[in-house]
Amino acid sequence: MSIDKALLRQLLLIERPWEVRDYRLDVRKRRCDVWIGQEPERGWFGRPKSAPAGELAVWQHLAIGPVRFHLHVILPLGFESKGIGWMGEPGMPFTRALAARVFALFGEGVPLQSVCTLLDLSLQDVWRYRYALDTGRAGGSEPVARPAEPAQAPAATPTGPAPASTAVPDVTDPVWLRLLDGDLSLDIKVLSLKLMLTKLRSQLDLIHDEEVRLLKLKELHRYFVKNERVLTHELDQLRLG
Repeated sequence: MSIDKALLRQLLLIERPWEVRDYRLDVRKRRCDVWIGQEPERGWFGRPKSAPAGELAVWQHLAIGPVRFHLHVILPLGFESKGIGWMGEPGMPFTRALAARVFALFGEGVPLQSVCTLLDLSLQDVWRYRYALDTGRAGGSEPVARPAEPAQAPAATPTGPAPASTAVPDVTDPVWLRLLDGDLSLDIKVLSLKLMLTKLRSQLDLIHDEEVRLLKLKELHRYFVKNERVLTHELDQLRLG
């Protein structure tokens, strides 16, 4: 199967001076490897000059349909790729665009194996990315702006029973950050909560990215929501702040 390289560059949202130099599509494995480099400078009579020295980086990118894309990018020495979605951070398995999808699923509490299934990723790569987040070697994704939604007429007030109230403070309550930072001490009777707090606090010592710190805060909040019945003693103290 043949694919026009210019079309492939547009599908991957690759802009000049970058170009698709080669690709290899394996339909059976649903995988396409794409080699990308900067367009060479032209000399006399349009002859391309020799390409400057560079280093090869490989990242998995967003899939197109059922086909997974792996980008092999030749980066000029000293090149700064910050902000380019189809490139990734050094040593990371995913491009920034794909990492943003994975990070969003982590933020919703989706387990590792489910992330792999939903995005057709290897468990090894997802684990590498998660470990990099937990140890402060990778930052969170930039928030994606959502299009404004059209104004809607106010919905009718439901007449059914009100939802059950919860004793767990909202995830935006400052008490969670105080608990994670150690500014708030609790008399904890549940061993699993002690272990979780110890783990999260040790991770926060290494994490400086605000979005990843927020991810850890959400993990703690979900734990309280899931185990609210057995955490009444701790929740009483949280409400007192």
